[in-house]
Amino acid sequence: MKKEHDKRGKHPNSLSNLQLFTPGNQAARQHGGYARHFPPDVVSAAEETDTGDSVGRLEEMIRLERMRLHSTLAAKARWDAGAEYNSLGSDDMELSGIETTPQGTTIKRHRPAFELAIDRAVGRLLTIISEQERIASSPSGVAARLNQVLDEAAAAGLSAVDTGEACERAGIATPFSLQQRIRAELATMEAPEPEGGMTDEELDALSAEYEQEVQDEDAWLAQRHEEVAAMHESKQQEKHSE
Repeated sequence: MKKEHDKRGKHPNSLSNLQLFTPGNQAARQHGGYARHFPPDVVSAAEETDTGDSVGRLEEMIRLERMRLHSTLAAKARWDAGAEYNSLGSDDMELSGIETTPQGTTIKRHRPAFELAIDRAVGRLLTIISEQERIASSPSGVAARLNQVLDEAAAAGLSAVDTGEACERAGIATPFSLQQRIRAELATMEAPEPEGGMTDEELDALSAEYEQEVQDEDAWLAQRHEEVAAMHESKQQEKHSE
């Protein structure tokens, strides 16, 4: 209950003197960076794809913050275009204050602080990205990423060698148990034949042909030695007969 000397609501600048907004009034509307945070379908998609781990949640936050930043940039572009063509209305300005005097009420508006909103969005993005990198490089983050890679490899039916390659591509050290599996797999793995190479049968035939050529060459050399020796003996006999 108000006391007799209580003058609240009687001062010209009192909030009780302000008229209620009618439906559709947008006098207190902020620019796009604040008014349209995230579309409902985007928020719903983010909730449905929640991975349950810190790194995954931070990835969703980064995506949403990027959309906030893009929304602010788009709102600034629309505002600047409207200012260039002199098509801005009162709804495009931010309410900065209301001054009521005996002569009347003055509503003050100013250009939305787009640059401040952009700087804040960029700062939030950098902070979240830094935290994501810190968590990803921590022992728990590396273990979670390793489990994810191993689960994906098992679901895809990858071999130990391919799983090890997946770990290397993800920048994760191959665990000892996987290294042992890779060694065992490589020990029993047959080397793939090079494209356009020879089969074992072709190599055997080529080896047999080479051995036959060597034997024929040895026989020819022996025969040639005999012929040379015969020629030498014949010349010696002719020399002695003279």
